Amino acid sequence: MTIRQDDICTSRKAAELLGVSARTVQLWADAGVVASWKTPGGHRRFSLSDVRKLAQELMAGRGPVLPSSDQNGIQEQNENRPMPVLVVEDEATLLRLYELTLKSWQLPLDLHLADNGYSGLLTIGQVEPRLLILDLNLPNIDGFQMISALKQSGVLQRMELMVISALEPEEVLTSMPVGVECQVLPKPVPFDLIRERVEQLLAS
Repeated sequence: MTIRQDDICTSRKAAELLGVSARTVQLWADAGVVASWKTPGGHRRFSLSDVRKLAQELMAGRGPVLPSSDQNGIQEQNENRPMPVLVVEDEATLLRLYELTLKSWQLPLDLHLADNGYSGLLTIGQVEPRLLILDLNLPNIDGFQMISALKQSGVLQRMELMVISALEPEEVLTSMPVGVECQVLPKPVPFDLIRERVEQLLAS
């Protein structure tokens, strides 16, 4: 299919139209949220009409959901800042349980919550978490697709990944992209194991 030159836009232009960072646009492209291609020089390009369609879906609440958390770009963890943690879980009751439980620990955590893969990728594009707690069974973009996109973008290697699944750990690990390391936890969620890992990361 031939695309007209006036229907082509850059990552920066797509980010402006969508109201997100260029990094988030790249994550969405890697996950297949919005179609893209690369020029011979390696620059990513988008169809302007596709980007505008996604922007309309965002405004109508049908696309990726903008989180209410920090919108000021990626935060780099240092000694004076809480450790960023992102939980991606589509079940509202369980997501609320995560929020209440992790906050009750009174640890220096910067907690972010997402209820689908779209908003999870958006949050990662803005606040790169030190720890990602991910349910694999998500609508639209599932956990495996998120992991593949994060691996392809190089973001995954800079974070700790904990996967929550009712599947056997061996089954989960064999379905992972090559080279991805993660801790697989069962359901119901073992919050004691999560806290143990959180405390280890805080101490490291």
